[in-house]
Amino acid sequence: MSIKKKIIAMLGIATISLMVGCSSNKVENKTNDTKDNVVVATSVAVTEILDELGVKVSGVPTTSYELPESTKGAVEVGNPMNPDLEIIKSLNPTCVVSVDTLGSDFKKKFTENNIPSEFVNLSTIEGLKEAILTLGEKFDKAEKANEIVTELETKIEDVNSNSKGNSEDVLVLFGAPGSVMVATENSYVGNLVKIAGGKNIFQGQSSSFMQVNMEEIIKNNPKKILIMTHAIPEEAKKTVEDEFKKETWQKLDAIKNNEVYFLENGLFGMSANLQVTDALDKLGEILYE
Repeated sequence: MSIKKKIIAMLGIATISLMVGCSSNKVENKTNDTKDNVVVATSVAVTEILDELGVKVSGVPTTSYELPESTKGAVEVGNPMNPDLEIIKSLNPTCVVSVDTLGSDFKKKFTENNIPSEFVNLSTIEGLKEAILTLGEKFDKAEKANEIVTELETKIEDVNSNSKGNSEDVLVLFGAPGSVMVATENSYVGNLVKIAGGKNIFQGQSSSFMQVNMEEIIKNNPKKILIMTHAIPEEAKKTVEDEFKKETWQKLDAIKNNEVYFLENGLFGMSANLQVTDALDKLGEILYE
């Protein structure tokens, strides 16, 4: 199984237990078109961006996370890694906004089902800013989008100015129930670590996630280990803790010195989100304590 398929499978299994239901809602179109604008968001991060822009949604992802007040009454369309196309089609959306980590297969399915869609890249902070501007333009909220991006850039600059230079070597792991993988600098959390001044021991990789390579990890001997978990944090945490009991992991300075940090699930996820500055503050505390 490829890394990408494995990640999607892991996330699907980790989120399937979170299903619940709501009802639908329509929003007013800001264009000159007489047809109502019916917007569906398939991820929490996208939902929060649309809410911040002032774009109401008729469909939202099924999730245990608290969604914005403006989404009350929206229909749940399934977990973010596997949205229900039949529910989405029933809403007759004018646009479905998704993250591009769903892959080309989903883009093809949306096209084949005549579902108007917009896929945004939230794998990095730069991607987040571009997504905000793109969606602002699409939904006639360009001025608000520019305000949000400017505020984000100012906050990020403040965080960077308060950093204390490069930190010690860091290993970033992605834990899900039953599986542990390495998160490279191309992942969102890896991108945050880089911006915060941390040195990820896995640099120059082409993918965001990769299989654990103990030989390489022991060779680089990270001084700190950061762990992101997904959807069911306690189960994911137990998986990682069980992995660390193995003799090979016990050779690392980070484990010997108790420099292992489980990152807050709400701040450190698969996709960039509007809480990026809070996440950078947390990383600063860990990297430069």
